[in-house]
Amino acid sequence: MAKRTASKLVKSAKRLKARIRHAALTRMPIRLTGGRAARNGSIQRLRTVEREINLPDLAPELDGLRIAHLSDMHIGDLVPVERLDSMVRAVQELKPDLIAITGDLIDLEHSVLEQVSESLLQLKADLGVHIVLGNHDHLVDGQEVIDHLRRVGLTVHMNEHQRLEFRGRPILLLGIDYAPRARELQRNIAEACRHANRREPALRLLLSHHPDAFEAAQRYRIDLTLAGHTHGGQLVLMKNRSRKGSVGLGSLTFRYPGGLYRKADHYLYVTSGFGSWFPLRVNCPPEIACLVLKSRPDNLIEEFSHPLAS
Repeated sequence: MAKRTASKLVKSAKRLKARIRHAALTRMPIRLTGGRAARNGSIQRLRTVEREINLPDLAPELDGLRIAHLSDMHIGDLVPVERLDSMVRAVQELKPDLIAITGDLIDLEHSVLEQVSESLLQLKADLGVHIVLGNHDHLVDGQEVIDHLRRVGLTVHMNEHQRLEFRGRPILLLGIDYAPRARELQRNIAEACRHANRREPALRLLLSHHPDAFEAAQRYRIDLTLAGHTHGGQLVLMKNRSRKGSVGLGSLTFRYPGGLYRKADHYLYVTSGFGSWFPLRVNCPPEIACLVLKSRPDNLIEEFSHPLAS
């Protein structure tokens, strides 16, 4: 009983903190600018990014597999549900074989859930639409978000795996719930891998809101991890293609602030996301990423991680 009470108090404190943050950094700037903050180009201009990723052990039949990667929609006061129409059109124009959504569908309030799910149901891909939750989805009641999405027919992965097949070859897709720390992320991956056929040769994909799951993903021989959460850094002061990565708010806060990373034969893509909870982006515009898997070398891909990662 005491543990249950303590857990409720922690959740209530998190909700209060979230509402204070939302009032100060989302609603107040919008009101002070007469709504202009919500219309500024840095958070409105959407780009699509197509990137080839070479996987040395990729089966030839999987060469050319197209994955549309969405994250951090933050539908709410700053990002209205009307923007989802443009998102759906942009994704379908990419002609993806699989659509991955790595969390933060809503910013805070659940009143938009119905409209969000209606838009997500319009997304079509042969291998389906696969969703994991982010920290904002849990701010009020994460279970309510999960139940709603599943009730309308959307696929939500909570530390689970699913076997897919493309051109006769198997793909193991794992999706984990949000966790803020590496140890919890590792436990979530271990749970998702439970009962998976590890001997069957397969492309292994991991969907995680937090990019730090990449550390544990390498131990579980996951080929490609897709994540969001960082908004590409939100405020990027200087772009740098060297091993140091970009310099800005994200590089001070996250080990993998944004873009493509490689360690040995394992890859991580961190998208800058579709939406925002703060009405300003600098040098990291909203995006929808299309990742095209290739079995041939791609000399354009650099191996790097942020120097603050150690």
